[in-house]
Amino acid sequence: MEYKWTVNKVKVAEDNLIVKVDLTVIGTDEDNLSAAAYSRDLTRGSSFIPYEQLTEQQVLDWCFAPQTITSTDIDGTVRTVTRLLKDEGEAQVAGQIARQLIQKKSELALPW
Repeated sequence: MEYKWTVNKVKVAEDNLIVKVDLTVIGTDEDNLSAAAYSRDLTRGSSFIPYEQLTEQQVLDWCFAPQTITSTDIDGTVRTVTRLLKDEGEAQVAGQIARQLIQKKSELALPW
């Protein structure tokens, strides 16, 4: 299976920092294709690259960095989850293609 990630749009703050990225992953497996769209909020890191010097790969690398999400349940239980957008996106697309393949196998050609 091959995956292609693309940055579709970025939201830039006043100081030329990218704060939000809209991106898409497309997966292909022979004749099958599937896609999924994502949005990733970014926070300022330890280094700064001027907006004019950014590459799509640099922005994708930022989006693919592990994201730690902490939430508190109603009962006060604190939960921390590490999100890996690249893994999640590729797994979602692979699952969609797997379902396509199962559906194709179950749709037999008419005998006449």
